[in-house]
This record gives sequence, C-alpha cells and structure tokens, in this order.
Amino acid sequence: MNRPLLLSIFSAIGFSLSFPPFPTGFFAYFTLVPFFWLLDPLRPKAAFRWGYITGLFMSLGTIYWIYKPTLPGAVAAILYHPLFFGLFGWAYAYVRQRLGEKTIFAAPFLWVSMEYLKSLGEVGFPWVTIGYTQTYYLSLIQYAEYTSVYGVSFWIVWLNVCVYQIFRFSQDRRRWATYGGAFAALFIGAWLQGRMTIPEALPERESARVAVVQGNIDPYLKWDKNLREMNFAVYERLTLQVGRENADLIIWPETATPTYLLHDRAGLMRVRRLVLALNIPILTGTMDYIRLPDRSYKTFNSITLIDHGPGPYQKYAKMHLVPFGERVPWEDDIPLLKTLLSRFEMGEGNFSPGEEVIIFDVPIRRAAEQATNGGRIKVGGVICFESIFSDLVRQFVRRGAQLLVVVTNDGWFGRTVAPYQHAQIAVFRAVENRISVARSANTGVSMTIDPYGRVRKQTPIFEEAVFIDELPLRNETTFFTKYGHVFARSITALTILMMVMTAWTLKRRIS
Repeated sequence: MNRPLLLSIFSAIGFSLSFPPFPTGFFAYFTLVPFFWLLDPLRPKAAFRWGYITGLFMSLGTIYWIYKPTLPGAVAAILYHPLFFGLFGWAYAYVRQRLGEKTIFAAPFLWVSMEYLKSLGEVGFPWVTIGYTQTYYLSLIQYAEYTSVYGVSFWIVWLNVCVYQIFRFSQDRRRWATYGGAFAALFIGAWLQGRMTIPEALPERESARVAVVQGNIDPYLKWDKNLREMNFAVYERLTLQVGRENADLIIWPETATPTYLLHDRAGLMRVRRLVLALNIPILTGTMDYIRLPDRSYKTFNSITLIDHGPGPYQKYAKMHLVPFGERVPWEDDIPLLKTLLSRFEMGEGNFSPGEEVIIFDVPIRRAAEQATNGGRIKVGGVICFESIFSDLVRQFVRRGAQLLVVVTNDGWFGRTVAPYQHAQIAVFRAVENRISVARSANTGVSMTIDPYGRVRKQTPIFEEAVFIDELPLRNETTFFTKYGHVFARSITALTILMMVMTAWTLKRRIS
C-alpha cells in the first residue's frame, strides 16, 4: 500500500471514530495530522484528488447509514460529500504556493470555511462537522454560545496543527516545547472557560414539566392502514401512563400520527379526548396539507399543538427538508431534475417547505405558579433534519422560544451510529442558545438536555419509553442567538481574502 493511501486511511479511521457514539472524541485532536502530511508535497490538482479520496473514506465511516432508507441516495451523498474535502485539499495546496511551510497555520481557517460552506443551501449537510466530536466533553465546548459549533471545529484544527508541528520539530527542543505549550494552553484555556461557565446546579428559574413519549413504531409499517389502530393505541397507552403525573406538555415524535391529523376527524378526536382527559396539551408530529386554487395540493411534514380548545390548532411546517429524501432540491426551478430522479428509488418525498418560523404558545396547568408569564410558555419545535442547522434553530429562540423541542424519526437508520450522532448534535443547540431541549424520537434516542448541554434523561433505541423531566426555561439571550454566525462568516471572509492575496501574488510572480 502506497504512503498517500495509508495516510488517507489513517486520517479517515481516526475521523470516523471521533464521532458519537464512540467515546473517543479525543481522536479528533490528531486525526487530521496524517491528512496534512499527505497534502504537504502536493500541487493543487493532486491535493484535490487526495482530499476527495480522504473525504470519501471519511464519509464511508460516518454517513454510511444513509443506505438503510435509500441505497441510491447513499451513493449520491457519499460521492457528493467528499467534494468539500477535495476543496479543502485544493485550497491548502494553492495557498502553499505562496506561504510555503507556514500554510499549516492557514489550515484552521480553510477547514472552518469548508465546513460552513457545506452547511449552506438546499443540499447543505453539516452533519459531520468536526466540532460535534466533542459533545461528550461539555467543559470544552461552552464558548459555542459565542461561536457556534464552528468555533469548536476551529479549536480542534488548531490542536491538530500543534500536534503536526510537534512531530515535525521532534528534534528541535525549543520548537517542540513551543507547540507542546500551545497545545496545552489551547486545551486548558477551553477547559477552564467551560468549568467557570457550567454551574454545579442551575439557579432557581421558571420551569416546565415535559413528558416525552417514544412509541417505537416501525417506520416501514406505520403507514399501513391496517396498522393505524395499533399506532394510535400505543401512543394512547404510553400517554395515559405518564399523563397523570402533572406534566405541562406531552411530546409525541415526528409523524407520530400516520394520518393528516388536522383533516382526519376521527384521529383528531382521539387525540383531543386524551388532551381533555389529562388536561395536558399534546405536541405531535403529523402530516398536513393545503388545497390550492387549481385544486392541487401542497403537503407538509408538520407538528401541531392540540390543546384544550376546539381549534384551529397552532402548527408549524418543516422548512428545511431532507434533500432527495423529502424533496428534490431546486425542483421548482428545474422540474426536469425531479422527472429524471423519479426513475431511481432515491426515497424522494413530495413535501413542500414551510414558509415561516412558528412559536407555540402553550398553556400550562400550573398557571398560579407561573404568574410572570400568565400561565403560558413559548415553545419552539424543530423537525428531525432541521436540528443540525444551527442558524435555523436560533431563529426559533430569537422569536422568543423558552424551550426547544426536537421531534424526529430516526428509525429509518436502524441500529447504526446515526441515531446517536443525531441526538448528540442537539447538545450544541442547547449550549449555543442556553436553552433546554426536549427530544422525542420515534425509536430513540429521546432525551432532555439542560442549557449547558448536560443530558438529563435518555432512552435506549428501539424500545417503548416514556419519561417526565422538569426543564428550566430560557432566561438569557446568547451572542450567537442574537447575531448568528459572525465567527464562521468572519473566518470565511478571511479565507477568501487569503485566497485572493495568493492569486495576486502568484500572478505577480508570473508577470
């Protein structure tokens, strides 16, 4: 096996093992070092090729699970995703023509810019952002309230730079000590900031008792009309089991009701009877539609709040749909694309994206105890894939959400790493916005998270489960919530400037 291929594989293995559910997030601190060694002698074209190959191995190790619902979709994603790693390799080699050995210090800027660009647009996919490797190390990620997850990625790549330099100057004691000291300073600085930020116990504040229901319904069977009664019966039984424990809100997962609930009189009455019997509102995932003037329909992946009233009920339609899974990207602009892809089993749905962020106004039963908010709380609900987009999630908090709910159905991915990766991503949404998160997943992982990222309760996967937790309501607005991706955009702007200066320098050399 040749040296470049060996370095590529080593880097990809370490990268893949850095992500949940593996408890080896510390691999991220040095997993890019072989990648840097691989890129160092290469020209831009070769660096793009080896960046793509390394990204391909990384994708196979981290997002292979897409094959479970759609094999063609997995092939497309695993071939597309490495393009960004190829772009990083090309940019690294291009800048090296100007900076030489100092290019290693540009790596954190190039990497974060690549990750940020990977999150944008209809086909954005920031799932394996390297910062997510640190969700089990809460003392190291608290500054995400200013920088979002991209600040943690920036920090991780700097650690890799230090390790790279330590090996490079292993025979030079002065430089070895310099970079060893820099590694220690970066690590200890982040750890101290986190330790000073996380309180041992949360101060007294308003709270809400939330019941999370995990029905564990096979997603491949739940749409069978013959099994619809079984689906409702499971959620009724689990809800009654927990509903008499003085909860303020009961949460069912994404598409918990296998029907267009708000247009299904019988199904809606069943849920309403539960709400009235328990005197607790239910926030549930469901399908929805609207009829257009031309008699066609738009369908939505939605959540709705069934409260004590006769309706109409508050609802939110998923805005960022899974590309090729729930909607073909750009299908309104390029209808031919949908026609071509329909020949393959890409798993594409026929949903339309929602148009606005909705905050649910939830009446709670302990009104007398919650006098400052009139016995109501503001809840933001995001659906599945949306929870990996930090900028979208912060919009719910900016609109006044005091509690964040994530509803999802990760049962499509079986017993792979996907349910754990997806669940741990929510830790960052809590830290970034200093907000409690209640996550209800059809087959798990369901969990509750406090504003500092601490997982309070958590379920196994593929088991029925129900639990109650009393979650503190948000009482502050973070820098990230208020201003968004200032950090990532600034890093990207500096990277663009660096690329422009490199092009200008190379042009001068030629002339």
